Amino acid sequence: MSFVRTKTAESDHLVSCDGARTTKWQTPQTGNSVLEIQTYPDSSAITKSQREQLVPPYHWHWYQEEHFTVTQGYADCLPSPVTILTRNSTFVFTLNGKDTKISAKDPNPRINITPGAPHTFAPDPSYKGPCVIEISAETSPLSSETTSTDLGVSERFFRNLYSYLEDCSRQNTSPSLPQLLLFLDSAEVSLAWDVGPRWLMQYVTYGLGVVIGRWIGGGLLGYKGSYLEYYNPELNETKKGK
Repeated sequence: MSFVRTKTAESDHLVSCDGARTTKWQTPQTGNSVLEIQTYPDSSAITKSQREQLVPPYHWHWYQEEHFTVTQGYADCLPSPVTILTRNSTFVFTLNGKDTKISAKDPNPRINITPGAPHTFAPDPSYKGPCVIEISAETSPLSSETTSTDLGVSERFFRNLYSYLEDCSRQNTSPSLPQLLLFLDSAEVSLAWDVGPRWLMQYVTYGLGVVIGRWIGGGLLGYKGSYLEYYNPELNETKKGK
């Protein structure tokens, strides 16, 4: 049975995992390639299988600095006195192998990820209630002033990745590793491993994306880094003041 891609490019937002997360995009500020807003109605209700789809793998960006800002969600909004005293976080970030918990009420509810730094993040499973996070990234230095679509992390990348994973879930099929690595490679992103010297692992994981994603996935298997069903520049490209 052939894989069917749902035409999600026509929608102004994406719903993942039966409503566990809703994603929208807004016009990014000058110098940035994307402004993504993720909303989770209830982090504690997200199942293990849903987390496997929603939580990004440990990874690093070749050139871009990425910014995360928690804009909604903190323990004080909950009715339980015990929860208020423990000050549960709403998101857990893993950066350079260390976990950091952040909520919207923190003095600095923002975390910056420099190029090359291995990281991932997830909504805190202990938090009950809605939480919102904004994701932005500085424009890739390889993006041209004349191109209609930014390279690196962008709305194009996120729409393709989220839509593909949702289609795999609906069709009860495992995501293709070459396809996933091609998505990452097309966005100037590589997987990250906490094994051995970081510089060596970066060479290894970069090469993994090139060989399995770009060469095998794109060259031999015919996969693409972007599909019109998932992302259409004429419909989805936000206006950027570069």
